[in-house]
Amino acid sequence: MRERKEFNFAQRWVDGLARETESPLKLKTQVLTWGIGSLLLLGILGSTPWLWEYKVNRDILLVEDQISSLRDIANQVNQLKALKTQAEGQQQLQTLMQKSTRDPAPVLEQLKDLLPVGSVVNSFSLQENAVSLSVSVPTPVDVARLWISFRDSGMFQESVDIQTVSLQDETQSLNFDLTLK
Repeated sequence: MRERKEFNFAQRWVDGLARETESPLKLKTQVLTWGIGSLLLLGILGSTPWLWEYKVNRDILLVEDQISSLRDIANQVNQLKALKTQAEGQQQLQTLMQKSTRDPAPVLEQLKDLLPVGSVVNSFSLQENAVSLSVSVPTPVDVARLWISFRDSGMFQESVDIQTVSLQDETQSLNFDLTLK
């Protein structure tokens, strides 16, 4: 087909000018859009390692907070277990005392377990919660062991106090007036 020629030269000239001015503007807009988009994409891709590091550090802090809260709970659980054990020991001692108000043998047996090897009970009396005890101990080291075992037993209300100790290697006689818990 033949191309239709327009004889309106003014209209053809206006259309040509419009095409010439439109193409570079459109091209410049596309280049600018692609350039800005590329820069944004490069910026996002370039900051990915830092963003990932920030996320990992934040996750680590959250996990450490959770661990520290679990440590607090673990400490409380351990304290609870210790208190339960202590309460059970006190309960056993109380039942032992109730049973032994007439019979001092269980209290004496428990006291014998606390005595160091070679110690001899010279006298023993039990009245209600009061225990009078006279013990012969062979060496000063055994006196220290006796004191520590009485202190750590949890059987007595007040701390066990030994007034005088001889440092000579000879048998020592100690008298105690103790109150059971």
